[in-house]
Amino acid sequence: MKILNFHIRGKMAHFRRYYSNSSALSYSIPPRTTIIGFIAGLLGYERDSYYDEFAPAQCSVAVGIQSPQKKNIQTVSLLMIKSTNDLNGSQPFHSQTPTEIITPVHLRHGFLDYEVWFHHQNQRIMDNLYAQLRLKYGYLTRGVSAALGTAQHVGWVEDGKVLEGEEEGQAEAFIHSVIPVSNISKLNLVNHEYELHLQKEDMPIHFHNDRTIASKGNFMINASASPVHATVHRAVRLSDERIITWMEA
Repeated sequence: MKILNFHIRGKMAHFRRYYSNSSALSYSIPPRTTIIGFIAGLLGYERDSYYDEFAPAQCSVAVGIQSPQKKNIQTVSLLMIKSTNDLNGSQPFHSQTPTEIITPVHLRHGFLDYEVWFHHQNQRIMDNLYAQLRLKYGYLTRGVSAALGTAQHVGWVEDGKVLEGEEEGQAEAFIHSVIPVSNISKLNLVNHEYELHLQKEDMPIHFHNDRTIASKGNFMINASASPVHATVHRAVRLSDERIITWMEA
């Protein structure tokens, strides 16, 4: 199968957890729903118009962390905006909200780097996205922005290319993407040659058209930006010899 491979990079990110209430906690990676929204923006889809066309039965997504990152909490003053006249902060009801922000470990020189693998059954969508990824200037998007979660955290796309991928059954290997917990048969952590900072996060996978959650799952993430040696039930072997797993329930 043809797989589009590209990097989303930026300086700061915030992928708000769907169950956050008084505080704004962030996932460590963009969930599948965020990646799909990002790609739909690149292709010029209107907001909330693309969920059926990018359902898990139609397309597959994998993502991996390629640069070490960390989280810190800043208290952000949110404004109540009902018109453009309110942008100066003159309206009451400011909300002081603790907000979790993702930054590179090396803040001054580093960048966030999320590597994405994408396959869609519709060849027209694959061709349009590849044409967009091949552009060499600007933010490459036909939408409002290419953002890492929220609009003020502007990101950009680099290194778009096409890989061949072959789906396999059980595999024991270094996995270069986040791994659905339901797909893990065994984690091989003894004498692991890479640094590990493993986290398990509960993330949405797909939305209904009214933005309610259609499906979600638990994912194993290594925030140290290195592959994890594991035995998995299903995997995809890429033409560059790396192994990934799709984000699925």
